Amino acid sequence: MQRGDRGNTRGCYGGLILDMSTWVGTIVATNGTSEFWKVAFKHGVQQVVDGVPPFVLVECDVGFDFQASVRLAEALSSALSTTAVGFVVQTTSDVHEIHTFVKGTCVRLLAYNRDDGGWVIVEGEPQLWERAYFFDDGSTTDAETWPDLLSDELSEDDVRRYDEAKRAGNAMSVLPLLHPSSTAPMLRVCESLGIKADEPAGRWRKRSFWSCLLRGG
Repeated sequence: MQRGDRGNTRGCYGGLILDMSTWVGTIVATNGTSEFWKVAFKHGVQQVVDGVPPFVLVECDVGFDFQASVRLAEALSSALSTTAVGFVVQTTSDVHEIHTFVKGTCVRLLAYNRDDGGWVIVEGEPQLWERAYFFDDGSTTDAETWPDLLSDELSEDDVRRYDEAKRAGNAMSVLPLLHPSSTAPMLRVCESLGIKADEPAGRWRKRSFWSCLLRGG
């Protein structure tokens, strides 16, 4: 079974362009705590919305320090005793790296790199947000809206296994068939958590060398 060309990942998801080259961010479960922004500010996060939504997306301007969003997720997860996800998506080379922290401990790490052969790191137990990441409810294997992560050429058995995994909401049995090549999976995660990806609630910017000197480190 074969579908059309996956080479061009440009498209729209909820009005957002999918082919941005790099997207780096942190998602934090706030648990409604009134102290959230006060704690987040101590870690360099600028508040850009009113109130404290259940889940906050922090857009990270990291320069070339792509792991900054992961460190921020770890720090906020620990400081707030909550769950946080730090992610890096690079669509030019099809790289996805997602770390989930609970109370400061990394409980899940997924890393995909097309040039290194696909899923290079899979550690920890599957998380609830992964169903939205791996499976698009708006697509099926028997329609023109083919699942965006699914490989081009599949056997009938592969299709059957994929459909079973989707019904179960767990992609681990079919992971080798799934290849993220756009921001769509993380956009689905945001949507599933009630987050508007194009309206981040907070922003974090890597401090410049001179800023660090002026502030004493």
